[in-house]
Amino acid sequence: MKTYFRILVCLILGLNQAHAVRTGVKEIAPYEYANNLSITRYIVPEGVDSIGEYAFLGCENLKELSLPSTLRFIGEGAFRECVSLERLVLPEGLTEIPQYMCAWDESLKEVIIPESVKDIGRHAFAYCTSLIEVRLPDRLEHIGSNVFSECESLKEIKVPDSVNELESYAFSNCKSLKKAVLPANSNMLGELLFIGCENLRELTCLSPIPPTFDCNSPLFAPEEDIMYSKCRLILSSGTKDKYKSAPVWDKFIDVTEE
Repeated sequence: MKTYFRILVCLILGLNQAHAVRTGVKEIAPYEYANNLSITRYIVPEGVDSIGEYAFLGCENLKELSLPSTLRFIGEGAFRECVSLERLVLPEGLTEIPQYMCAWDESLKEVIIPESVKDIGRHAFAYCTSLIEVRLPDRLEHIGSNVFSECESLKEIKVPDSVNELESYAFSNCKSLKKAVLPANSNMLGELLFIGCENLRELTCLSPIPPTFDCNSPLFAPEEDIMYSKCRLILSSGTKDKYKSAPVWDKFIDVTEE
């Protein structure tokens, strides 16, 4: 009878009650709260340094999530399909954002990524259709494929110069994207980075040497060639001639130098 009453209280009061029971733990186990529809608010206690894969998968009513300063690892898809989550602040000290971490979080409007993050895994924020703006940290080194795919509300993106690998389809179908800045280095860029970005009107690439593309792919799909006349390409001073003779870059009609 006592066990039944305790379970009932936890269901009524939500996860704050369960949180109290878990004080002192170091890890939230994989799938621990997956598909728990009773969770609306969860405060991960200080001392927890690891959240396992898919720990909060499908917590459709989770609106508020607070992460501790001690957190150093988040597993794949940890907050995937948390469709009511509106804001996420990741703590300083976290170095990697795993693949599918917030995929399909349709209400996510803001995510704060700390300067310590160097790697963002593929599809990490894919289908976050309410995400309007995100600032990428200055020391970021790797952006996986489809990271922001289908982020239909994203308006601007600046990829820092520290990024040495920008994988394919990173911003595909970001239909509200108007401005984008690519890193000012000559590292190879992924395939079809801006496929489906029908409102992109300003693309800045300040690399002194025109970057090449994986598999010699274009920035847009072949049927979107009109985008090379709709989108202005902004380059650093004295590089226009190099870009006008480089594959893909030579497709742009409106080209200006800073």
